[in-house]
Amino acid sequence: MTVPLMVLAALSVFGGLLLLNGWIVDWLEPVFGPEEHLELPIPAAVMTLSTLGVVVVGAAVAYMLYSRQKIAGAAPTRVSPFTRAARADLYGDALNEAAFMRPGQTLTRSLVHGDNHGVDGAVNGLAALVGGTSGRIRRWQSGFVRSYALSMLGGSVLLVLALLAVRLA
Repeated sequence: MTVPLMVLAALSVFGGLLLLNGWIVDWLEPVFGPEEHLELPIPAAVMTLSTLGVVVVGAAVAYMLYSRQKIAGAAPTRVSPFTRAARADLYGDALNEAAFMRPGQTLTRSLVHGDNHGVDGAVNGLAALVGGTSGRIRRWQSGFVRSYALSMLGGSVLLVLALLAVRLA
């Protein structure tokens, strides 16, 4: 997580540099037209310094209030609902588990069951059918020419009978 935050920080600095001295506004003016510029009632430097001053004072007050206190070994159990929610990461994990993880696991189980019994069942059934049929046909191939001649004679007789049945019908 550190590397993405470093990348975002660098891009933030670069984005801030784009606004320095208003050069990007001048560069984009042919595309977007002139900018309406309103003057602030207080100079920007004064607003920036006052904001920084408030931050420094707040940090100093927080340091004075909480730096001298001893830190408890265990977190207190009797807390407000807001503290409980904050300790539970605002229930984000529970929400993600209920909304995405459990339905995803159910879907995955059903897809695996369908694959094991449907797709694999069809493939294994076809393999068993081909294996059984080839086992029966294998008996016809005895290696004796007289067996092959007999099967060809039987096929020829069936063909003649079929032609006669069609012709006489």
